[in-house]
Amino acid sequence: MTIIFLGIAIFIKWKLPVWIGRSGEKFVSRKLHRLDPVHYRILNDLMLPSHGNSSATQIDHVVVSNYGIFCIETKAYKGWIFGSANQEFWTQVIFRYKERFYNPFRQNFAHTKAIENLLGSQRLKTPIVSLVAFPNADKLKISGTDFVGHARDIVKKIESYTNPVYSDAERDEIADLLVGANIIDKEARKLHNREARGLKR
Repeated sequence: MTIIFLGIAIFIKWKLPVWIGRSGEKFVSRKLHRLDPVHYRILNDLMLPSHGNSSATQIDHVVVSNYGIFCIETKAYKGWIFGSANQEFWTQVIFRYKERFYNPFRQNFAHTKAIENLLGSQRLKTPIVSLVAFPNADKLKISGTDFVGHARDIVKKIESYTNPVYSDAERDEIADLLVGANIIDKEARKLHNREARGLKR
């Protein structure tokens, strides 16, 4: 019995970050879907070809709208989050527990580049907006940027862009291209996850 319980504990410890991450992404997705569907298309969990350190890059959310393209990285971390836009690492603090993690904007840079490479300069009329969402954080202390926040803050930031850039046809063409390029093959996604774990080490 002890071996069984030990096995279950190891499995939960291994899977828990994945479950928490997916829960955070679903929460942000629900908030994004409150955007007016007439002007915004919400794409979740895209895996696109990449020319970076791995063969593909996984993007939590992309909002394609008449007012621009928004690429959102979600981090389901709790506690207080400290950092600066220019720092390589940020810090999560929960009571006396501290842990550093890679600056999500740097991670999201690879995502925006993958979208740019796919769409090409002719389709892009304005730079892709990089945003970072912390749906579970108690307090955010991030300096040098106002493109990070809780889910509601991210939605408000997107809604603050009111100058039309893309026509309905252009918006839909871009969204359809991203959906068409999305890698849905399970083995390819497993390979990406293994590559990502290797890079973290």
